[in-house]
Amino acid sequence: MDVYRALNIDMPQLLFTVMHQSGPAISDEDFTHTVTALQMDIRRQAQEVGEELHLWLRQQYAQQAGETLQKLQRLSLLSEHANPQQVQEILARDYQRLGMRVGTASLLGMQGSAEETFSEEVPADPDLARRFAGGREYFASLGFKPSQGVIHEAWLLFRGSIHYDIMEHVVRDRMGIYKGSHGEHIQNVARTSFGTYNLVYQVGESLTADLARDAAYQEVTFAFSKGPIQYSPFRQEVSTMLEQIAEQVYLLHVSFWQRKLGLGTGKEFVLRLRLPAGEETLRGLISTIAGSGRVGKEIIVKRGKLLLGTRVL
Repeated sequence: MDVYRALNIDMPQLLFTVMHQSGPAISDEDFTHTVTALQMDIRRQAQEVGEELHLWLRQQYAQQAGETLQKLQRLSLLSEHANPQQVQEILARDYQRLGMRVGTASLLGMQGSAEETFSEEVPADPDLARRFAGGREYFASLGFKPSQGVIHEAWLLFRGSIHYDIMEHVVRDRMGIYKGSHGEHIQNVARTSFGTYNLVYQVGESLTADLARDAAYQEVTFAFSKGPIQYSPFRQEVSTMLEQIAEQVYLLHVSFWQRKLGLGTGKEFVLRLRLPAGEETLRGLISTIAGSGRVGKEIIVKRGKLLLGTRVL
C-alpha cells in the first residue's frame, strides 16, 4: 500500500552516498575505471528490476480481470450483448489505475546515479587553501586518509525508502558481493563511509543530471550542523537563502540535504552546488553565501566543512 498517500505526507527524495577511498597502490585511473563499471552495472540492474516489476503487474492485472470476468459470467451479470474481450480489457485498465493509486509501482525506479572524485590539489588562494585544509580534516574525522589514495563519493538518487530493499537485492543478490564489477571494486577500496539524506530544497537541474562534455564544472559541498536553532525554521532559512543565492550566482545545481534519522556519519546537513570551474567563481560563491545572513556566514561558511570535487560519471 502507498503509505505516503495514505498518511498524506510527501514522498521523500533520497540520496544514498558511498564515500570510498582507494588503496595506496591503486591509481586514480584504475579506481575510476572499476567505479564506473560498478555504477553502470547498478544502473542496468535497477532498470531490469523496474521492467520485471511492471511486467509482473501487467500479468496480475490481466489475471485478475480474467477471473472477475468469469465470475460475472457465472453469475449472469453481463448483458447478452456484452463483448467479453472488451469487458476484460476495461477491467484490466481499472485494476491498473487502482494499482497505481494504492500500490508502490510509482515509487520504483532509480532517479539517477553519479560519481564524484574529491580534489587533491590545494587551491592557490590562501583563504580557499585554509578551507580546503578544513575539508581534509573532516575526511580524516570520518576515517579517511587524505593523500593516501583518491577519495570518491558515489550518489544513488531515488524516491521512497523502499529502494533500500531494492538496491540491497540488486547489489547483494543479483550482482553478488564478491564477483563482477563489485568484487573488483572491493579489492581496490581501503575505506568507506555511507550516508542517506532527505532532500530539503533544490534549485536548478538534478544532482545527477548529465553534464555537457564541452564545459568544465566543479562540485562544491558544505557539510555543517545547525546548532541550537530548531529544525523547521533552520530548514526554511537555508532554503530561502539558496533561492536568493541562485538569483545572484550562476549555479547549475544547488541542493540542501538533511541526513536521514540515524543513518550515516558526519555532519547532519549537506549543501551541494555545481558551478563553473575556477577559483574566482568559488570565491564569489563563498562571498555571496557569507553575505546572505547569519546562517550563511556563521553556520555554513565559518563552521561548515568545504569539500571540492569533480564529476567523473
